[in-house]
Amino acid sequence: MFASLFLAATLAIPALPPAECADTEVVTNVALPAVCAESRVFSFRLELDATPSNNVSLVFGRDVDVDGVLSRSEEALEVGWDCGAWKVVDCASGEETTEQGVSGQTALDWRLLAVPGAAPRSLAASAGGAPAFVALAANPPRFLFDADWNTVKVVCRGLDAPRPQIECSAENTPMTIRIR
Repeated sequence: MFASLFLAATLAIPALPPAECADTEVVTNVALPAVCAESRVFSFRLELDATPSNNVSLVFGRDVDVDGVLSRSEEALEVGWDCGAWKVVDCASGEETTEQGVSGQTALDWRLLAVPGAAPRSLAASAGGAPAFVALAANPPRFLFDADWNTVKVVCRGLDAPRPQIECSAENTPMTIRIR
């Protein structure tokens, strides 16, 4: 007899609000799926029209004061495009890892296998179809995932009409029980 359990929650970021003025910052905060607390796989895809002068970031963290906004002190991980390069930032230390990117329609794919309460096990990232953040993938640091994160903040700068496509998912790996 076999029994399998697989839970997943996918989050599509809603359309971003319009900028108050052309070419200014647009920010929105979105609650992460509740299943994130038990997740083993943390993944997202960020598609955008990348230029040498724009910025699109996903900032993950825990909204401790539950006001629906991820403040600076609540930010943990920032991943995104910044003026010609992909970046990953440990918000606690300010340490930043960057990789040169290619302008135009592009995407960053991120898939992190994690064990809640422990360091991540593996990271597979690609930008524009090529491997990305290979040094982080070789030994994924603890700041790349926390099961307590409950909010993602999307920040766009330098886009007249921000239209990045963002999908996040948190899921449990399948658990199989065998009874003989």
